[in-house]
Amino acid sequence: MKKIMPFIKCVGFLAGLALILGVCDYCFAPSGYVRFILHEMNKKETNYDTLVLGASHARSAISPDFIDEQLGTNTLNIAVPGATVDDSYYMLKDACDSNDVKTVIIDVDYQYWVEAQPTAYFTEAFICRNITDLDVKLEYYWNKMDSIDIRNVVTRRLSWDCSPKSVKRNLKVKRTQGYKNYHIEAAGVDGKVEGADGPYMGKGFFYRITFGGKPGGADYINLWIERQYAGIDPNVREQFQRIIDYCNKKNIKIICVTSPIAPSAMKTLGMERVHNTLKTAFDEWGVEYYDFNLALMSVVPRDDIDYGDLEGHMGGELAQEYSAVLGKLLKDAQDGELDRSQYFYSSFEEMYGTMKTDYTKATGNAWEGY
Repeated sequence: MKKIMPFIKCVGFLAGLALILGVCDYCFAPSGYVRFILHEMNKKETNYDTLVLGASHARSAISPDFIDEQLGTNTLNIAVPGATVDDSYYMLKDACDSNDVKTVIIDVDYQYWVEAQPTAYFTEAFICRNITDLDVKLEYYWNKMDSIDIRNVVTRRLSWDCSPKSVKRNLKVKRTQGYKNYHIEAAGVDGKVEGADGPYMGKGFFYRITFGGKPGGADYINLWIERQYAGIDPNVREQFQRIIDYCNKKNIKIICVTSPIAPSAMKTLGMERVHNTLKTAFDEWGVEYYDFNLALMSVVPRDDIDYGDLEGHMGGELAQEYSAVLGKLLKDAQDGELDRSQYFYSSFEEMYGTMKTDYTKATGNAWEGY
């Protein structure tokens, strides 16, 4: 008995620690959007054949309803703010466990491709903590053994808010049927999901509300100017190659798109140089790529006022117009009838020379951008 007692104490200690951490997670960690969308992705009664992957730009720009209308697909937008290319790989694998995925549309936000996002050590695993497939979860942790912080594996401590107000709100939400049944209303605070800035329209798309004036954020995007001179980060290349290899193995088609950012930010961020970098890379990979920063103003009329910020988060009205055009383009490409000149300017030089007048012709409104 004396020999066994230390082991009993050790097991008791670990069990007690797990209980304490579980209670802390329950009390301090808010519900969150990731929990909701990954459950939506893996619902038994729904089989999604098309997925939209990406970060916050994709979540506010691509409405699956318009893709489905054109292609007859069943699409889910599983883009998550802050999700990296690496995150997209694991989310895709998790999705394929419960869905017969045929196509993935990857929204390419250059900020996530020129450098591996600083997620190591303390901030990794915020998405993987909610992945349902045990094999995928273990693969993630195994591949991150040299960098991941074990504290983030066993708890959601990075999202903890220990204030009395937050604890009271969490306990109230987590006792509701909405939380237990993974309703979107339980994924945020007072029914509002952080960063969405508008109502949830279903299938992972939020209709962002704009205020009708020029958006802010110039100081923020000025911090990114030098990134136009960088190539794709080698680590990100490896991560995307894993997606390609996995999709080839599963016979999944990859389509990459860049959703258009606010026009005033394009010159500032050197989007012509960025376009050339991305197009060269995707051509080498043999992956379809469509850069809608070059979209004709007659096809996707857009001005700064159509965005929530200069960073490029689309307002809901523009997002729906853009999604309809994206769906039509993908249908044309699928049918072998795509004429790029019907959708895109031939160059950034041509676009910059005529976009203001083209916008006015298309909308009847004066240009209010740069």
